[in-house]
Amino acid sequence: MKKFPCLALAALTLVVSAPALAEVGNLSNTGYGATKADAEAKAKKNLEEACHSRNGKVVEGSFKVTFDKPLTNGQHYVDATMQCDIP
Repeated sequence: MKKFPCLALAALTLVVSAPALAEVGNLSNTGYGATKADAEAKAKKNLEEACHSRNGKVVEGSFKVTFDKPLTNGQHYVDATMQCDIP
């Protein structure tokens, strides 16, 4: 009878610690657009898709533009990062 309480305690410990095994990953991606806002929107969309493809959830408020540059063809280029909570 001592085995059952030990197994139950071990199972409970694993279930409770599962959220602690989740990892926050920092993703980075780029975006091009006719305006800076368009490029930022494209980069954000790319980052959200990358996070969801890893079965993660986007950390709200973590989107940051790290570099932006207007190009000679009238387009804008943007580097951005975002945090993703990956299980």
